[in-house]
Amino acid sequence: MKGVNKITIFNIFSTILTQGINFFTLPIFTRVLGAEQYGLYSVFSSWVALLACLMGFGVQSSIGTGKYHFKNEYYSFRSSVLLFGSLFSVLIIFIATLFIKPVSSFLGYGFLTTEMLLWTAFANFIINFAQNAFIYEKKAGINFGVSIFLTISTLALSLGLLTVFPADNLYLSRVFGVGIPYFVLGLVLWMALFFRRPTTLYKRYCIYSITMGIPIIFHLLSQNILSQSDRVMMQKMNISNSEIGVYSFFYSFVAVLSTILSALNNSWCPFYYDDLDSENWGTLEGKCKNYIELFTTLTVGFLFLSREVGYLLSGKEYSSGMGILPILVLAVYFTFMYQFPVNFEFFHRKTKIIAIGTCSTATLNIILNAIMIPLWGMYGAAIATTISYFLLFLAHYFIVTHLKGTHYHLKMSIFVKGLLIVLLAAILFYLLKEWWGIRWGAAVIIGMRELYKIIKRKEIF
Repeated sequence: MKGVNKITIFNIFSTILTQGINFFTLPIFTRVLGAEQYGLYSVFSSWVALLACLMGFGVQSSIGTGKYHFKNEYYSFRSSVLLFGSLFSVLIIFIATLFIKPVSSFLGYGFLTTEMLLWTAFANFIINFAQNAFIYEKKAGINFGVSIFLTISTLALSLGLLTVFPADNLYLSRVFGVGIPYFVLGLVLWMALFFRRPTTLYKRYCIYSITMGIPIIFHLLSQNILSQSDRVMMQKMNISNSEIGVYSFFYSFVAVLSTILSALNNSWCPFYYDDLDSENWGTLEGKCKNYIELFTTLTVGFLFLSREVGYLLSGKEYSSGMGILPILVLAVYFTFMYQFPVNFEFFHRKTKIIAIGTCSTATLNIILNAIMIPLWGMYGAAIATTISYFLLFLAHYFIVTHLKGTHYHLKMSIFVKGLLIVLLAAILFYLLKEWWGIRWGAAVIIGMRELYKIIKRKEIF
């Protein structure tokens, strides 16, 4: 089990570094850019995230199951699929460049910034593809190195570019400071992956990846609509950039919990797939309970500590949004819950069903945002997001419990206990507002208890 724990720890740290760059730089850029400029960069990041869903035709999603399906020809499969996804991405960029004037006008950016948006999204596809491959190949050390490079290079270049751009466009230092390192690393990773086993486009590999990828495009777009549409819609509904900046700070702050969840899920999936493939139901049941208890503990600890840490990272300018923290934390916990049925669907290649469930919920999120944002501003956006993620969990749980030819191994009751604990912690966040000592003391006790249990069983899950 030492090897499993080592891989898990490396994957956790690499994912936290890669996806947590925004969190680690919050204290710097919230102060340097100010709420308005930080809000502008947040909207740009939202567009990058949405466009990155289209890049590569979603073929990166086929790596996990492809490793099992093409065991003896995996590297040829990997290179062919990477080539296909890259050619599709370049085609998107070429078409967008042909119509650059209307595209730039719609986005509200100049030519150079729009091109940076396109190529940053492409680089995101390559890096996501590579990191998916390294996760399922259990090469956690390489992923960790990738994460270290991204964290250091994006921070250093963003700070270096602060003197280049004028005060009214200071957010561009972050745009180019992130985009350039991502593109350089993406190019290096592309060559490293492709030239391991250079190949051409093979029909059966491409069909396999497209079958997985097309529904995943809609799934990823829907996920990003769920997570990004609030800020875009707030901007279109004339909510001030300052309020968007405050909301974006707390969204980014809570995203540290999302990042930990992504890290745990990236570590969980390869071994979860192994147990599903071997039908180790007894072992799997115990691991699922351990995983739920671990993330519930992390969520409660985050809630109890977040008020003071949030003040420390942001300053008085952002304090008006402190009350949305528990609402956004609940959204993350519902995301954690829905990943259990979605992982099961991925393993059984039910990507069309995944896309239908997620698209439906994303549509509902837009409707809820349209109703709630004009009424309650950023609080309306937070409530709409949380309701949407809860319904997303219910939709996917209903799907897996009604799949023909399979039997889902987890009952609803296994999720209820953890959810009730998190709801209680959310209430205490408000009731114990002034009693920081009680909250921090409880967080330490709960955390030490969970750590003891992990050490005792000698396994993270």
